[in-house]
Amino acid sequence: MASYNDFYWSKLEKGELWLQFCPACKEYIFYPRSICPHCLMGDWEWQQLEGKGKIYSYTTICVSSLPEFANDVPYVYAIVELNEGIRIPANILNCPLEQLRVELPLELMIVNKGGKKLPAFQPAKD
Repeated sequence: MASYNDFYWSKLEKGELWLQFCPACKEYIFYPRSICPHCLMGDWEWQQLEGKGKIYSYTTICVSSLPEFANDVPYVYAIVELNEGIRIPANILNCPLEQLRVELPLELMIVNKGGKKLPAFQPAKD
């Protein structure tokens, strides 16, 4: 595992969401990579995100091919647009299906799946 990947996972272990940011093209990078996929530069930096955003798009998974999620069906898998502008995939938790909607304000929560911490989101409290 590359060191840029280790940094991402270590921050999630602490309950923090950090993403790579490319100062050359001013774009966030998700998932961690060795070069920026937008401009192909390798001089990126890490920035902590506030962990707030909104649902951009979502779907309800009724049959999971992933063993670590098989007991969670149905569950919601979404594209979350963070306040910083980048969109990342994540599960939506603690939200009844009938309350889901595009633009629903969200906040970050970190979940443990298969021994690994993952970013997930729930409806914002404020």
